[in-house]
Amino acid sequence: MLSIHFNKQVFINSLKANKKIVIYLSTSIALMVMLMIHGLIQGNLKPEFFIYALFVSVAFYVWDVIDHKFRKQRTEFLD
Repeated sequence: MLSIHFNKQVFINSLKANKKIVIYLSTSIALMVMLMIHGLIQGNLKPEFFIYALFVSVAFYVWDVIDHKFRKQRTEFLD
């Protein structure tokens, strides 16, 4: 039997180091799952919806990175 060794501590440390990307990836996946379930129930599952959701997730991530950068610069400027 093939055994794959998985070091949980390395995984946990990487999650702690990249909190923002973990949040955005998990919300993006949750959004995709919700779209899929809704589309299957309503019967109008379209690939465009997933592309829009992906663009929205990327836009919010870029917005957060830029906002964090300028807030950091502003607090340094005010000090």
